Amino acid sequence: MLEWLTQGDQKKQDIDVYSSVTDGLQRLYREKLLPMEEDHLFHQFYSPELTDADFASSPMVLLLGQYSTGKSTFIRHLLQRDYPGLRIGPEPTTDKFVCVSYGEADSVTPGNALVVDKSLPFTQLSHFGNAFLSRLECARLPSPVLDGITLIDTPGVLSGEKQRIKRGYEFEAVVKWFSDRVDMILMLFDVSKLDISDEFRRVIYATRGNDHKIHIILNKADGVTTQQLMRVYGALMWSLGKVVDTPEVSRVYVGSFWDDPLKNENLRELFEQEENDLYTRIAQLPRSASVRKVNDLIKRARLAMVHACLLDYFQSNMPWWFGHAKEQERMIRELPSIYKEIAVQRGLPLGDFPDPRVMQQHLAPLDFTSFKPMDPEKLEALKTLLSVDLPKLLQQIPEEQSALGVSAAHIAQVGGQASPFAVMKVGGASEVSAFKAGWIRPPDVASYEAQFLALGPDAEGKITGQQARSKLVETHLPSNVLHRIWALSDIDQDGAMTLPEFALANHLVEMKLAGQDLPTALPREMLPEELLPAVPP
Repeated sequence: MLEWLTQGDQKKQDIDVYSSVTDGLQRLYREKLLPMEEDHLFHQFYSPELTDADFASSPMVLLLGQYSTGKSTFIRHLLQRDYPGLRIGPEPTTDKFVCVSYGEADSVTPGNALVVDKSLPFTQLSHFGNAFLSRLECARLPSPVLDGITLIDTPGVLSGEKQRIKRGYEFEAVVKWFSDRVDMILMLFDVSKLDISDEFRRVIYATRGNDHKIHIILNKADGVTTQQLMRVYGALMWSLGKVVDTPEVSRVYVGSFWDDPLKNENLRELFEQEENDLYTRIAQLPRSASVRKVNDLIKRARLAMVHACLLDYFQSNMPWWFGHAKEQERMIRELPSIYKEIAVQRGLPLGDFPDPRVMQQHLAPLDFTSFKPMDPEKLEALKTLLSVDLPKLLQQIPEEQSALGVSAAHIAQVGGQASPFAVMKVGGASEVSAFKAGWIRPPDVASYEAQFLALGPDAEGKITGQQARSKLVETHLPSNVLHRIWALSDIDQDGAMTLPEFALANHLVEMKLAGQDLPTALPREMLPEELLPAVPP
């Protein structure tokens, strides 16, 4: 009889269950964030409305750089083949934005056709007009790399004023649109061309707010000597310091990202380490894409809340009858102090507020009396989105990835088993750990017998802990490391060492000195034959 009383609660529980993280993001955005954005002109001030494809798309990598810094060559290097329409040369060759994605066969889709495909996250690019769409295309090809990620090739940034004026579209605005949506931004520099042109400076400024996505590549580094590379690296960091406005030092990957023979063999080890770091970051993008999308939606929701509070303040403080223009000018002029006032009133962090200079430019032509007042229900829904819904969705990601078997992108340069030349640096793996299997074996007990006898074992064939200490400290390893080695080697835990235990301890010492990590628990394969009966299988 009272079944109808519980129907509302049951419906609410059903709403909170999503078939996937992507489905949850799409529904939460449409139901709780989009209404607030539409009420307060968010799309006019910041970025267009998000589509379902923005949440469902594969991770994207945007490549930026001045002409002839190796952007297209880097893509060819990753794919191990040319993509349709690729042309490489020392002159500016790429004159389009090319979305390189997976397809069953080689094909090229022009820009106008691309932006009407609602299954792809590029529909909002239609706002930039035909001049841009004629410089946009999608190249599809059957590459295992593209099964996990999409690569965005871009025109080389030039230094002339003509290129800025004659492009016919807002290059920096397009870069910002992509920067807000991609998972990684690779910014390439050539060792022989470190100057940052005016247009490239504006391009770097357009990526602001996405600093955590930026990775710097110092390309073609084998064309200089080791000493020259050190000076080039310093010059690059000095140049970047003037345009990248962050207190942290940017991560720079140094190398020559192509398949040609090395010109400077002395730099091979450095290049291998840098390439392993970069390729691993790219390969892991599919596993971090869901977290990135949730993070970006949280950032967008926080900005939308601040923006709504700001426009509500303007609307509520406008005079009823006269002096509209004068009061509007005053509020625009005193915008920084208004930020502080709203932050205190609403309990919002000042760091969430947009740049006041940019906001002043957007506000100047608008009529504040046309702004809508804040809807308390929509504000409450937005707060619930930030405090309840999105944290729940984050908790769902590991379970979903485990169920679906989300794997790393197939980057051939570090794919498969680790080798002496490359390794996927995940799970604590490193260039050194590729050789760890060679240490998982029993030691040659006979080779340590002379050292053991020199310490003077007792009648039972054992040396005391003090005797062993005098020998082990000669390795200069820290005491905490030697303690772990002792704990792994003293199999019977009697505080003394037999010859097989002493041999095992020295084997672990040599393993650590070679740069390998000690095992958490001793593998049975490392036990000398004499100690096998003491350890149950």
